[in-house]
Amino acid sequence: MSMVRSISNRVHRPLALVLTMCMLLPMLAGCTGLGGPPEPNARVEADRATINEGESVNFDARASTTPESTLITSYEWNFGDGARAETIQGYTSHTFAEAGLYEITVTVINDLGGDDTATTQLIVNGYPEISLSMPKAIRTGDVVVLDASASTDPEGGELTTVWDLDLEVDSDNDGDPTNDNDAMGATHQFTPYESGNYTGSVTITDNSDASATRLWNLTVLPRTYQVIWEEKTLTYEWDGYLEQGETHTITHQPGDEGRIMSINATLTLAMDILPTMLPQDNFSLTVDVREDAWSHTIRTEQDNITRNASASMEHQNLNPTSSDAYNLTADSLEELLQMLDRESGAGFGESDWLWIIEAEEADPDLPIDDVDPDQGNDWELVVEFTYLVPRVSEIGV
Repeated sequence: MSMVRSISNRVHRPLALVLTMCMLLPMLAGCTGLGGPPEPNARVEADRATINEGESVNFDARASTTPESTLITSYEWNFGDGARAETIQGYTSHTFAEAGLYEITVTVINDLGGDDTATTQLIVNGYPEISLSMPKAIRTGDVVVLDASASTDPEGGELTTVWDLDLEVDSDNDGDPTNDNDAMGATHQFTPYESGNYTGSVTITDNSDASATRLWNLTVLPRTYQVIWEEKTLTYEWDGYLEQGETHTITHQPGDEGRIMSINATLTLAMDILPTMLPQDNFSLTVDVREDAWSHTIRTEQDNITRNASASMEHQNLNPTSSDAYNLTADSLEELLQMLDRESGAGFGESDWLWIIEAEEADPDLPIDDVDPDQGNDWELVVEFTYLVPRVSEIGV
C-alpha cells in the first residue's frame, strides 16, 4: 500500500510542475522573450496630402504607442523615393524632387525590439512644362507672336498663362518689374515701335498652383532707309500801295515746305506819272529771319528812266545738302523725317520770315506849285525759294 502511494506521488509531482509552468509561461513571455516581444502600435500622418515638386512635407508619428513598461526607441522612415531616415523622435520632414504618388512608411521600434509599421500616401504634383515659340529678331513696327500653346502639365491639369513683356518696366508699380501681368492667354501678339533688346517672361500655372517661368529675349532692329534730296521751287507774289513813311510787313514760313537752299527776291515800283520831271520814288526791302539772327536790306534804284525802279537780292547755299543717295536707320519713317529736320546745321529758315517794305521816298518835291500829284507808289514783291525735300525709300530687312 505504501509502495503504491509512493509511485503515485512520483507521477503527480512532475505533472503538477508541467501544469504550473504552462500557467506561468504567458505571464513570463514579456520578460523571457518566449512568444516574441510586445509590439508597439505605429501611427503616422502628413501635414499635407498634396505638394508640388521641390516642396517639403512634415511627417508625424508621435501618436504611436507601445505597451506599458516599454519605450519607443526609434522611428525608421522610408519615403518611397529611395531616401530613408531614422529618428529618435517621431517627427521628420522630407523634400520630394520629382512628381508622383509616394507611399511613406514609418517603422516604430521599442526597447524590447518590438516593432510595428504604418503608412501614408502623398501626391507630388509636377510643374508645367513650357513650350515657347517666337522669333529671335524683328524690325520695329512688325507684329510679334508669342506662342506657348504647346505647353503641357504632367497631370493633365488646366493651365493659366501670364506674360511679362518687359522685365525692366514695372507696369503695375509694385516695386518689382519682374512680376507684371501685362497679358494673359496661351498666345499673345504685340508690336514694338522702339529698337533695342527686350527681355520678358512667360509664367504658366496649373490648377494645383504649381508655376513654371521661362525668360525670353527679343531683338528689335531699326529700319533702314535710303535718302535722296529732290530740288523744288516755290514762288510767292505780293503787291500793295504805300505812301511816304509807311511800311508793310509780310510774315510766312517757307521752311515748312522743305530745306531752304536759296532765295531770289525782287521789289519793283510802279512808274511815276512824270518820270522825266519828278525824282523817282525809293523803297527799301528788308528780309529778317530772327530765330537765325539773319537779315538783309536792299533799296530800289532806277538805272533807266524808261524802266521801273527795283531792287533784288539773292542768297545761295543757305543749308547743307548732298547730291548723292545715302542710308540712314530709324525706328520709323516719322522718326527719320524728324532726324533730317533736326540735322545739325541744316535748320536755317525753318522759323518765320519777315519781309518789310518801307516807302522811304514817296513824296518828292515838284519844281512847280509844291504839289505832288503822286502821294505814294504801288509796289510788287516776287520771292522765289529753292528748297530740297527728302525722297525716302525703305531698303533691306
